[in-house]
Amino acid sequence: MKNTLTKAIIGIIVSTLLIISEILLLFLDRRHEPIPEQKREVTAYSVQFLAFGDVNLGRTVGQKILKINVHYPFDKYSIRQDSADIVFANLESQISDQNGETGHPKFNLIFTAPPEAVQTLLQSGIDIVSTANNHAFDYGIDALKETIDRLQQANIRFVGTSKDNTDPFKPLIIKKNSIKFAIFSVTSFVNITVNGWRRYIATPDTVRLMQEILAIKDSVDVVVMSYHGGVEYTDVPAQKVKIFANWCVDNGVDIFLGHHPHVSYGIMKKGKSFIVHSLGNFVFFQPQHYWTQRSYGIKFFIEKKDTVTTIAVSRLYPVDVSMQTKPLTDSTERNKLIQRTQQLSNIDLSNYWN
Repeated sequence: MKNTLTKAIIGIIVSTLLIISEILLLFLDRRHEPIPEQKREVTAYSVQFLAFGDVNLGRTVGQKILKINVHYPFDKYSIRQDSADIVFANLESQISDQNGETGHPKFNLIFTAPPEAVQTLLQSGIDIVSTANNHAFDYGIDALKETIDRLQQANIRFVGTSKDNTDPFKPLIIKKNSIKFAIFSVTSFVNITVNGWRRYIATPDTVRLMQEILAIKDSVDVVVMSYHGGVEYTDVPAQKVKIFANWCVDNGVDIFLGHHPHVSYGIMKKGKSFIVHSLGNFVFFQPQHYWTQRSYGIKFFIEKKDTVTTIAVSRLYPVDVSMQTKPLTDSTERNKLIQRTQQLSNIDLSNYWN
């Protein structure tokens, strides 16, 4: 009996030791197994960037602002309905007080918007304007400085000109929805020239621009270049515009926006960047040419995930351009604009027209 009990106890001890050994071995094996990585949540940010062409609030449009109401040019077009985070356009006129004069009595190419045009812009839905264009000096340096003062007083952002020692080549830095933009604006010429005008207005000087782009490229997510130049009313962009646009995207520009021809061209994609050689007119009274009265706005969808930023065309907005711009709704006219734009583009635009 005693021997049997002893054997039983020994058996229990042995079995227990074996179980403990198995557990220890299992534990030691698991120590070497890789610990599953926890999935890191990636936050995505996005911005809708909407760009239009030339906005001339001088000449006849300026008189409408003075004699009818300050909202007159945009009474038939609601930019805010487009739900963009940033709206950009080229301001194709100074804003200065010339005692009611909005155009030179002898020279049709010299004009200015009246002081009230600041309220026109403020209520329009446009957030940022380029002021570097051939009309930036039309009524001289004092009118240029007045334009800048009035824009600043109204908290309307602008880029491309300077009234003092501030460098006009410096980009406008703006941050929206955690995405940071650097916006440049340059013009290839001005109508009225005086000694030293380049101190006030940025030009397509590639040496200076390269310095500025290199200085900011690592601290921003998107670089935009607004360029004023080329040949007016032509069916295709000028060669010098193409050369400068290609230089820009080859050297860090993500979105190139052309102005001055007063007619719109196509949309080109080069690598990850987009080139619009001309956006044509947005608010401008030029009834003497067919394509000066039909153009489009372009909206880009910009998304940032971690450190990776992507840009895509989101939508195109056909516009019927005049003193009172409105959406282009006539199906025949829309189709002509769509066909022209597609022929001048290297990407399929069929799904983007609003």
